[in-house]
Amino acid sequence: MTAGLPTRVAAWYVAVFLCSLVAYGALWSSAPLLDGDSDQYLEVARDLADGHLDVVHIRSPGYPLLLTMTGAGASASRTLLYVSLFLHFASAWLLGMVLCAAGIRSSRLILFGLLMALPPYVEPAGYVMTENLAQFMLAAGVAGLVVWFRDERLVWLVMGSLALGYAGITRPVYQILAVALAGGVMLAAWTTRGLFPSRRSVFVSAGVLMLGFLVLVGGLSLYNWSRFGYAGISPALGFHLTTKTVRYVERLPDEYSTVRTVLLRVRDDELTKPGGRHDGTQTIWTAREELERVTGLDTPALSAYLVRMNLTLISGAPIEYLEDVARSLGTYWLPASGVLATFRSSLLRWLWGVLHLGVVAIFLAQIAGVSAVTYFATRRNHRRDAVVPPHAGTSVLGIAYLLTGAIVFYTMVLSCFLDIGEPRQRRPTDVLIVMMCFLGAHAWKTLLTRNLPPINAADRA
Repeated sequence: MTAGLPTRVAAWYVAVFLCSLVAYGALWSSAPLLDGDSDQYLEVARDLADGHLDVVHIRSPGYPLLLTMTGAGASASRTLLYVSLFLHFASAWLLGMVLCAAGIRSSRLILFGLLMALPPYVEPAGYVMTENLAQFMLAAGVAGLVVWFRDERLVWLVMGSLALGYAGITRPVYQILAVALAGGVMLAAWTTRGLFPSRRSVFVSAGVLMLGFLVLVGGLSLYNWSRFGYAGISPALGFHLTTKTVRYVERLPDEYSTVRTVLLRVRDDELTKPGGRHDGTQTIWTAREELERVTGLDTPALSAYLVRMNLTLISGAPIEYLEDVARSLGTYWLPASGVLATFRSSLLRWLWGVLHLGVVAIFLAQIAGVSAVTYFATRRNHRRDAVVPPHAGTSVLGIAYLLTGAIVFYTMVLSCFLDIGEPRQRRPTDVLIVMMCFLGAHAWKTLLTRNLPPINAADRA
């Protein structure tokens, strides 16, 4: 074994990743590209140049800290590109370790590494955006927890806890992920038998996950409270929630008439603006400065005001809100490949789109298959008053599968219920989705092998 992988697989990974590093460095000569919120992250990075934040920013400092460390505070740098590429391939290596620990054979580990080197999965490394760093932190969190439950070496659990905590200050959607996983581990230990190695490992993992959350997310929140007077990692919730209600903002009661007037005017302009999205979802970001001016509120106070406003609006129009959520749940799973992955080729755009939709189809099919086999196996074992005890490999497989699935669906739910729910918000979990396809196929085969009744002579006849 070499760094958690079979030596032959590790050699393949090193060769593929080094070739990919050279190839993408040459092909993406203009990367890293600015896109979407890049300017806001660069603004925070410039503020961090002296080691502390001087003003309130709408973006959390996790990714801007990486920008500062790579010299990309003033503008995007090539160093940032190569560091981001390294983080992507480190993510693939960590998830390959998880697959290996779960019992996936070497040929499939190599296939997983090759898939991770394809442009659609590498592409987030080419933009000045948070997806690449968030992906690495999620991969490190999954690997740390899975290896902890296998070996019970505390260093892995601490690594996983800190990685998930840092994911929370990189993308606000993950700020309570560690808390959710700690609760999920406790619930899984209570509802299943034999999945976790010991009760001690469950309590220790939950406690260390909470500790990582308190140190990073809690520490940043405390810093913001002491320096700026608001508790949180980013005063953005109200703005993101407004993307879910802008289509029916007319229904706001008269107590919000000033804000309603501004939002209606800006939304109507956004619908017809050349080159825009033509769906009004960017209204709140365009109207932000004007809203601060007409309300007299600073960014944190305005965000809190918008949260109250949106909750009032949603309570009065719940069906319209659910319609918007349903729309987001559909678009969330669409392909997200951009100009770096497609090289502006329509053929490649179709190819990567078909690849992505195929992966999503396999992802959903294996979830259905594993769920069905698990359900019938559980019923069969209950009828026999016995539970088939899992061996170590099966236990690691089950933990990795449940943990990864929890992160994928956690991301989907919060992105679609509290934000716009666009495909870009799914990208930090794309590598986890691919890994779940491998885990699911192996789990389905393992469950069938261990739970189907043996064939006797009468059956053969």
